Amino acid sequence: MRNTNLDPTKQWTLKEPISFAGVGLHGGEPVGVCVMPAPPGHGLVFSRVDLAGRPRVPALAEYVSDTTLSTTLTRGKASVRTVEHLLGALHGMGISNALMAVDGTEIPALDGSAEAFVRALMQTGRVSQEIERTIVSIDDRLEIDSGDRSVIYQPAEEAYITYVVDYGHRLAGTQCWEGSITPPVVKRDLAPARTFCLLSDAERMRAAGLARGGTFENSVVVLDNGYSSPLRYPDEFVRHKVLDLLGDLALVGATWHGQVVAVKAGHSLHVELAGRLRSQAIAQAKSQRRAVAAFAS
Repeated sequence: MRNTNLDPTKQWTLKEPISFAGVGLHGGEPVGVCVMPAPPGHGLVFSRVDLAGRPRVPALAEYVSDTTLSTTLTRGKASVRTVEHLLGALHGMGISNALMAVDGTEIPALDGSAEAFVRALMQTGRVSQEIERTIVSIDDRLEIDSGDRSVIYQPAEEAYITYVVDYGHRLAGTQCWEGSITPPVVKRDLAPARTFCLLSDAERMRAAGLARGGTFENSVVVLDNGYSSPLRYPDEFVRHKVLDLLGDLALVGATWHGQVVAVKAGHSLHVELAGRLRSQAIAQAKSQRRAVAAFAS
C-alpha cells in the first residue's frame, strides 16, 4: 500500500491506469471504466469510448444535466451518470488530472462505496507533476436553501465539512459528521461508506425505473427491523453523504478551501454550491489578471 501523503500544492495524476467493471446502480447495465493518467492542467475528464469519436465530458459544474438520486454530466450527445463516487475518490485523494474512459452511460456501482477506487489508486500510486494546483478560496459566505435543506460555504484555510442528515426512521435518524478533508481521512473514514436507502424508497425508485442495478451487494437497505448488511460505521449514512458532497464539489474544477455545512442537502444543492464556487473563482481570476495587466502597463 502506497503512502497517502502528498504535496497539496502540486498537481497529481495516477502512475498507471486502473480499471473497474460492474453494473450501473440506476441503469442496471454492465459498464466499465478505465482511469488513466493525464497531463498537467487536463483536469478530471470523462470520455465515452463506446460512442463514435469518443466524445469527452469535463467534470465541471456547467455540464451537470441531472441530479435525481445521482449526478449526471452531459456534453452534446454524451452523458455519464452516477459520477460522484469516482470523483469523490479522485478529488479526495488529491488527483488533479485523469482521463476516465467509460464504455457506457454510467460508472459501475461496485459495492456502493468509493473504497475500491481508493484502494486501486493507492496500489498503483500517484505521480507529482510539479505544477502548482489551483486552490479556490472565496472570501464571501454563500448560503443555498431549499425548504429544510441547506448548504453553506464560509472561508477557511482548509477544506472542512460538517454534514447533518435525518431520514425520520428509527434506524436512519439524525446523524452528523464533521472533519477536515485530507487523503488519509477520505481513505479511512469516508471512502468505505456505501450508498443506502429506505426499503420504501427502494420500492418507489424501482417503480419509477430507477435503481435497476441496486442490490444488497451494492447498497445498504434500511429494513423495518434492521439493515440488509452489517454497517461499516454506526453513522455510515452521513459519511456516504459526505462522500457524495466531495464528488459533487470536484465539479468546481480545482481544489477548494473553506468550511461547508450541509443539512439534509443532496446532489442538487451540492452541485449548485459547486457552480457558485466555480463562477466566483473564475470571476476572481479574471479580476486578478486585469490587475496584473494594469500594473505591468
